[in-house]
Formats: sequence, structure tokens, C-alpha cells
Amino acid sequence: MVPVIIFAIHIVGAVVAFTKSYQEHGLTDGFMTLAFVGIIFSVGWTIAAFLVRFLAPQEGIHPWFDNDALSLSILTLLEAVFYALYFREKKTAKA
Repeated sequence: MVPVIIFAIHIVGAVVAFTKSYQEHGLTDGFMTLAFVGIIFSVGWTIAAFLVRFLAPQEGIHPWFDNDALSLSILTLLEAVFYALYFREKKTAKA
């Protein structure tokens, strides 16, 4: 159940990133942003799964929170920080 919720969050985030980039720069940048989000998700999940399987027990820490759910949760937290910094609006200084 936890991975389904996390996948839903990622789908909503990808749609938001696509829409924001599409509105600001056009259709090509929207698809480039969508590809960027997909690459970050797939590579990040691979690295997080490797680290969790190395550090956590085989069955996970709870029946509902197995190794995949734990790696997806870690990935989601790190992605939230990364995307908040990456998509942050630049503030211009008034002189």
C-alpha cells in the first residue's frame, strides 16, 4: 500500500513539473523535464534500493513497510529536497 501512495505522489509531481515547464518554456521543455524526472526517479530508486538492501533486514522493518517501501520513502524525501531547490523561483534583488 505504501509504494502505491508513493507512486501516486510521483505521478502528481511529474505532471506538476511538466505543466510548470510547459507553461514557462514550451512543449519541448515540458517533455525534457518529464524525462529528467523519470531519470532521477529510476536512478535514485536503484541507488536507494541498493543501500536499503545492504543496511536493512531482508523482510523489511514492518509487514507494510518492506525494503521497497523503505527505499521509495527515502527516495521521495531526497527528491522533495532536490526538486524544491531545483524548481525554486529565483528572487531578483531590487537596487
